[in-house]
Amino acid sequence: MTRPRGQVRLAGLRRVVVGFTEEMLSGIDSLAQETNRCRSMLIREACSFYIAEKRRAMLRERMKAGYLEMAELNRALAEELGADLEDRDWSGDVWVWRKA
Repeated sequence: MTRPRGQVRLAGLRRVVVGFTEEMLSGIDSLAQETNRCRSMLIREACSFYIAEKRRAMLRERMKAGYLEMAELNRALAEELGADLEDRDWSGDVWVWRKA
């Protein structure tokens, strides 16, 4: 199989077609030249960065939701414990504080 002139097959990479506006493509080319990278490498790096950032943001949101859910549970438990402590007769208890 003969490849068209200028095409290089890189192991493990698949070719995709993505459309860019002239302005965006100009910015990509300019940055690629400034950072001494080819256009494809710059776009691959940008995509990798974007995916990593999106995953971090999604993890933060899941953690936030989990903390909020646990806050509700902790509040309910504290209220329950507080009610138990308020009902208790503390007059005969002796408190001793020791250093650990």
